[in-house]
Amino acid sequence: MPCQLPADCLNEIFEYLEKDKATLHSCLLVNRLWCEVSVRILWRNIWIINPIEYDYGYRLKVGTSILNTLIACLPNKSKTHLYKKGILNSTQISKIPIFNYASFCKVLSIHMIGQIIIDVFKNQKYLAKEIMKMFMENVSLKKLSYYTGSKTINLSFLRYPGAKDCLTNLSKLSCNSNIKSSFFHKLSQICCNIQSITIEFYDTISSDLKNLISSQNNLKYLSLTRTRTHSMMDWADIIPSLTKHSNSLIKLKVHWRKYISWDKTEQLSFITRFTNLQELIILFHHKDCFIGLNNKLLTIKFPQLRILKFLYEYPDDYVLTKFLENNGKNLKEFCINCSNTTPTIAEFCPNLKSLTTLFRFDKKESLKVILNNCQQLESIETQYYYGLLSEKEFLETLAIYSPKNFYKLKVRYGSYSQLIPEDLEGFFINWKNRVPQRPISFTFKGCINSLGAKEGNIGVIKKYTDLGIINKFELIK
Repeated sequence: MPCQLPADCLNEIFEYLEKDKATLHSCLLVNRLWCEVSVRILWRNIWIINPIEYDYGYRLKVGTSILNTLIACLPNKSKTHLYKKGILNSTQISKIPIFNYASFCKVLSIHMIGQIIIDVFKNQKYLAKEIMKMFMENVSLKKLSYYTGSKTINLSFLRYPGAKDCLTNLSKLSCNSNIKSSFFHKLSQICCNIQSITIEFYDTISSDLKNLISSQNNLKYLSLTRTRTHSMMDWADIIPSLTKHSNSLIKLKVHWRKYISWDKTEQLSFITRFTNLQELIILFHHKDCFIGLNNKLLTIKFPQLRILKFLYEYPDDYVLTKFLENNGKNLKEFCINCSNTTPTIAEFCPNLKSLTTLFRFDKKESLKVILNNCQQLESIETQYYYGLLSEKEFLETLAIYSPKNFYKLKVRYGSYSQLIPEDLEGFFINWKNRVPQRPISFTFKGCINSLGAKEGNIGVIKKYTDLGIINKFELIK
């Protein structure tokens, strides 16, 4: 008789597959024990249903399947109510699910429920109401996502029986700023231990949103976005509530756009109040967004900072140099969309493990300096297009000078690849002869995968994958 792994071992293994929905779904079909263990993880967050966002047919198919399962889980009283209103038919109310799938959910997305119901039923608030009642009565949520929009079904679900028990242990909240104040008021009475808050700022800020933020006991992660559409949003009123958590906050993400008619960039200096940050992500779409922040960045010290990302624009060179001089030594991960900061990175960030940056066509020496000075480096993400270092030169330098722990390269393409089989062969021969040997992982993304389209390239890659020189290889459109 074959040996069967116990449920706790299977659960520990399946946890690594939480985001791999396809593999988890396959696990359901192995046997009953595998099904019982994997189904709980699969249904923990069912709202990640659009990896192909532009494929409406795919989204509709998956959404319909989720909705039918949730309908089957409804209590008989709800099914009867919806049948009498002509919303459900006799077949739908007679289905009995194998599991109470809804009870496995730890993430609830209000706008996704609305999206799915509108996709399938066009519009049906009564069904949404019964589904929300079921969630409030059966689930202990960890994450709530609530964004209002044209397809959001507005429901006072916090008043439903069981809402308090459902939300008491909530640790993550994602929302926009203009939800009715009554929602934020009620939520602040129920939840005091939210650790992660993500806010998209619209044209208004509900007055009780400030109170909800202030009432949290141990806020650790904060993500703030001011979008293009809502250009007149002022953060002044909410900043005191945010900075109340200056000691506990360890992750901060700020997405800000500047507008000709209105900017208020001086408000952004509040970022420097969070001196215990371990991770700082800044998405500014214009250089001018740093105007109100530059002077602070020259002197501020974040002794715990490990991850720093400038995903669009970045401070002036002088400001960035001083900032890295003060804070770069402890950085493990750095991302900047720039090609003229490599000497600064090499000098002040010696302990990096992950680097995302650009290398100009005439800056091969800068790449060498980084590889020589950053001896903890394990991965690089860069781009290739006209004006940047050629792929061949990049790979040649990487093979010779990369530190012993280096194992991962990701290249995003803005133009067609110039690599030919001989270039790849030369790189892999050099990599094979490194001491110590370590297999390399490659990801090439964009520009219709021209690297893979060139005759002979894939053959070389397969050859060195079979030899164990390549650990993982991906071509992504």
